[in-house]
Amino acid sequence: VSHSRPTQGSVMKKYLIVLVLFSGLSQAADKTDILKIFQQFTLSSAAAGKCTKPKSEELTSFLANYQMVTTFALGEVQKRRPNMSKAQAENFLATGGERATNAVYKVIEEIGCETPKIQRLIDSYHLQAKWKP
Repeated sequence: VSHSRPTQGSVMKKYLIVLVLFSGLSQAADKTDILKIFQQFTLSSAAAGKCTKPKSEELTSFLANYQMVTTFALGEVQKRRPNMSKAQAENFLATGGERATNAVYKVIEEIGCETPKIQRLIDSYHLQAKWKP
């Protein structure tokens, strides 16, 4: 049985799907949309978690920033969807985050950590950890 390795193009198509996970809520928003920021934190966290061993201080700083972004993103979901309960909004973010994380993991599994898109996510992780809001 021959298992052909997926092409980088086919894997990148799957990866790009991740980038629209939150589009239903953020398509009309501007470039600094908190849901897009949440999405980027989620994607970079997944890549860095699989492909690097961050130092304790960097991880602590990243997680503090990620928590703050998550709190603001939750507020934005509730603002845009006022009929959603807090639990439903939390579930929405968690589900989207899991899908994004799994998609990044799949890309890494299929083509590795060295692909430019994954390396850019890891670079973003380092910047997000240094961010001082």
